[in-house]
Amino acid sequence: MPNKNQKSLTIQDNKTVFKGYFTLKNLQFTHSLFQGGQSSLVKREVFCRGQAVVVLLYDLTEEKVVLVEQCRAGAIENAFATKDINQAWLIEPVAGMIDLGESPKEACIREVKEETGADITDPEFISQFYPSPGACDEILHLYASEVECKKVNTHAGLATENEDIRVVILSFEDAKKQLLEGRFNVATTYMALQWLFFQKLNSL
Repeated sequence: MPNKNQKSLTIQDNKTVFKGYFTLKNLQFTHSLFQGGQSSLVKREVFCRGQAVVVLLYDLTEEKVVLVEQCRAGAIENAFATKDINQAWLIEPVAGMIDLGESPKEACIREVKEETGADITDPEFISQFYPSPGACDEILHLYASEVECKKVNTHAGLATENEDIRVVILSFEDAKKQLLEGRFNVATTYMALQWLFFQKLNSL
């Protein structure tokens, strides 16, 4: 009798249909069904971003978190739709793509330096996850690191990448209040702060 728990997946076609700053592929596949048998041909466009790191910076002595604010392309259309241009600027942890041949930890160290001016050496791994697997292949590696908030820059970013970053320092109290009130609007900000307040600090 067939084992319904044994999954199968067959890629029928996988073509690149656009390649610019990011890549778009047309993926066609079939897969086993939970109730037995095989699916019909599934056709999906997949937004290919690769892998990236997210780094939450915090200062236990000062009881503060260090986040960054910048204009994000993905938020621009909604900002115009809601007639609130400020909505295009998002507050989130340090983040960036992992370069070819670079480890996630190396990417963390580089991105933290580029986006805040801070030097870290051994970021703590929290988890890795797909932020939007229905349409995007991106994998995010979430890390955290202690820093001295007094030593971070006020503004940062690489001019070669058109980055204009404002470093945002929030007290633990303020950050937790905004978290619980649902005032942040970036998923990684929620995940990172929930880890800090409900896992990390509870274990100290």
